Amino acid sequence: MIAAVLVGLGLTMVGVTPAQADTKGCTFYGNMSVGGYSVPAGSYCATIVGSGTYVTGVQGEFYAPNLCNWDVTAEFFTNNWVWKTTYTSARNYGCSYGSAWAPFIGVSRTISQLTGTSSGYMCSTLRVGGQRVTSVCNYIY
Repeated sequence: MIAAVLVGLGLTMVGVTPAQADTKGCTFYGNMSVGGYSVPAGSYCATIVGSGTYVTGVQGEFYAPNLCNWDVTAEFFTNNWVWKTTYTSARNYGCSYGSAWAPFIGVSRTISQLTGTSSGYMCSTLRVGGQRVTSVCNYIY
């Protein structure tokens, strides 16, 4: 089951960073076509803002030469990779050039409130046209 979720998300356990306070994870992606849009190679980072197991929110940022019709998500999973809830930022229907900050996703919950377990994962996904470009995950304990 865990492998199916990881494969479905295009993720591996490599690069999953434990979060004890604010923590940031980054990933790089190549040129692709997503949701009918041409997506140039770039990078995506997501910062979990909080302390201990309390998550204030998630801040996404990316660098791409030209990215249009994008948004980001904050998805929460139990420590066994069972999906529990997803928060989505406002969508930017225009285009962003260079680096950009996504709208802050306010959460204001503990990981146990979000997942029902004492620890868990937050995966943030950069999307174009509502379709996944890349994701970055962090472990919260």
